[in-house]
Amino acid sequence: MSTPHANALRLVFCFLGALAGCTGGGGDSTATQGSSSSATTTGEEAPTTGAPSTGTSATTTVSEPTSTTSRTTSGTDSDGTTTGEDTGGFVDPVESPFGIASSHSSSQILDVWAASIAATGITWLRGIDNSQPEARLDTAEANGWQVAGILYYSKESPGTFPVDDLPGWTAFITALLGKTKGRMVHWEVWNEPPNFTENKTPAAYATIVQSAYETAKAVDPAVQIGLAAQSNHVNWLEQTILAGAAGHFDYVTVHPYEILDLVEHGWEAEYMSIVPTLRKMLAARDPDRADAPVWFTEIGQPVTADISAEQQADTLIKAYTMAIAQGVARVHWFEGRDGDSGPFGLITGDDALRPSYTAMTTLIERVGALPKYRGWLVPDGQYHGFLFAGDDGPVMVAWARPEVAPEVTFPAPVQVVDPRTGEVSEVTAFPLTTAPVIFVGVAEELLAEAIDNRAKPFPWGGDFTGASELGYTAAGGDSGLHPLGAAEIVMIDGEPARDIGGRPAQSFTVDPNFLSYDTVPIRIEAVLRRSGAESAGFNLKYESVSGYKSTGEWYTIPEGDGWTVAAWEIDDPQFVGKWGYNFAFDSDSTQHSQYSIRSVTVTKR
Repeated sequence: MSTPHANALRLVFCFLGALAGCTGGGGDSTATQGSSSSATTTGEEAPTTGAPSTGTSATTTVSEPTSTTSRTTSGTDSDGTTTGEDTGGFVDPVESPFGIASSHSSSQILDVWAASIAATGITWLRGIDNSQPEARLDTAEANGWQVAGILYYSKESPGTFPVDDLPGWTAFITALLGKTKGRMVHWEVWNEPPNFTENKTPAAYATIVQSAYETAKAVDPAVQIGLAAQSNHVNWLEQTILAGAAGHFDYVTVHPYEILDLVEHGWEAEYMSIVPTLRKMLAARDPDRADAPVWFTEIGQPVTADISAEQQADTLIKAYTMAIAQGVARVHWFEGRDGDSGPFGLITGDDALRPSYTAMTTLIERVGALPKYRGWLVPDGQYHGFLFAGDDGPVMVAWARPEVAPEVTFPAPVQVVDPRTGEVSEVTAFPLTTAPVIFVGVAEELLAEAIDNRAKPFPWGGDFTGASELGYTAAGGDSGLHPLGAAEIVMIDGEPARDIGGRPAQSFTVDPNFLSYDTVPIRIEAVLRRSGAESAGFNLKYESVSGYKSTGEWYTIPEGDGWTVAAWEIDDPQFVGKWGYNFAFDSDSTQHSQYSIRSVTVTKR
């Protein structure tokens, strides 16, 4: 299995055990996996992140309010389900983006927790027990939910894409959709492909996608088929489309757990690039599906010894706010109630409500079940603010970037809402932290500024859209190139350097506005120095048109006390941020990572 989550192996066994009853086509397809906030960043693994620290403070002043006039014009709807009236130039949703996902075990006891989760305002469920679809649908519908399902069928365990049993695959789909016709419209093909399968090729997946699309449409032309991938595996989706899935899907699903894990460390721009990067790929490979809805059918964070229940609530607010801001049609938090995948729920296994439950309820109440997103603010890089048109005036969801503590001031009192508790107070000044808050009734002028920003490139320490080169230096920090995780900055001969000795790899992400998806030849250059007499070196691994790959040669840092310049020419990069990073200096272990970095640059050739 190629998923990087720390608890992935255990979850694979949970999933395969859940599927044991469906090898003939009648079991469950809802088992899933979660995310770990720590994993090693080597090869096909997820990034390791470091904790931010509290730093400088700043004050941001919000301008006096000015009157505005709302405008309403007729709008268009690209897919008939996700957009509605065009108000002031914005096409707002007619279906809620707020959903929940279910694990296998939780799906089987849907009646235990459905009413509690429905009380938050959530109206969508992803994943039901396919062995008893009518009963699960009865429960879902009684709680006002629409349901999106997963098509999974295999005669083998571990599962395989049923390319050698297409008659069985089509019979399974025909029978299942016959039971759910008129009650379930959305079905994604498989859960996180190529996970949970020994048949891992995009061509094999494309074969079953084609068959599923044609079979489902024959049963019910209204059915919508989802093209799926593990994490944010844009390369997989592209290869699947090229292998024959073009024109055989209606929406696209991803599970960007790993990218979400990086948001608390100031990587909002990477998360905000998910949909724009997918749009680039779809426009290039299947233009007729360029505007296909994008769903996050799983995203979440567990409560662990390292992740508090309050932090989970903060992460939920950021996940939904920025997903809606970048145009995600549906977001399914994994999960409603703790199940066989661990403590991911808004509700514990003992039915206690976590702060994330209150956060979900508060967010839906304040931005609305059909949120009218208008634009963003990142003033001087101090904080992130996302503006919505609300019934009580403009609403801003905001939080500070790591290592700064800005105070936002308002010319007139506004309400500030704590999502963790739902508590409301009135303020004219408020000190922001990395914990998000919701401001209600902010100035219309602030809304106008956010609207003006909406179409601009989302900044990450600047706008690098037109840059030909970007870099990182230990002395000056990030300039469009971002090292992942914490590392000690040491002084060597009076010069700052990033000590890599405590980690097996150092990963980097380039600003998505500089390079995402497009295959442009680049040069990566690093200034390095061995820390001692022991051997030091690494493989350079990078995202390419075929996924993560190595340049093929181990680079050994020369002996001696001097700095050395190493460079690599790469002709086939395709930076999409599957795990959140684009390339890595992979030493395999700390035995070979005894070196320091003074600078790294990436140049378009």
